[in-house]
Amino acid sequence: RRLKQRTDAVNNLYRKHKGQFQRMISIHLDSRSHGENIDVFYYHDERSEKGKKAAKILQNTFQEKYDTHQPGRGYKGTVSSRNLYVVRNTIPVAIYIELGNINHQRDQQRFILPNNRQALANWLTEGLITDFKTNK
Repeated sequence: RRLKQRTDAVNNLYRKHKGQFQRMISIHLDSRSHGENIDVFYYHDERSEKGKKAAKILQNTFQEKYDTHQPGRGYKGTVSSRNLYVVRNTIPVAIYIELGNINHQRDQQRFILPNNRQALANWLTEGLITDFKTNK
């Protein structure tokens, strides 16, 4: 019921601002086992080429930032389609972003440390600006 309320709210906003550039971004923290460290990864609706493109832009932005700020670390964030309710049922282009595993100590540093949270926000913003500029 909550997911339907959420998608209805997003779709109402989409209709209200129809004709403008719009994206539905869902940010999530996974809760896998304590031992599994994950990189930021992205889902889109399989029917949405624009969603796939936007997700790849975000992935590429994060890849570049990791290469710059943590050279040699490697980045294994992926882009794939997934049949998620909010991604499947919202009208605007939707990207579901998995920021990491809240149960993994190293992943937690992305969310707990203010500078890391800010970096994530900055990188997401940069990727979304690039998405906007390539869809004018």
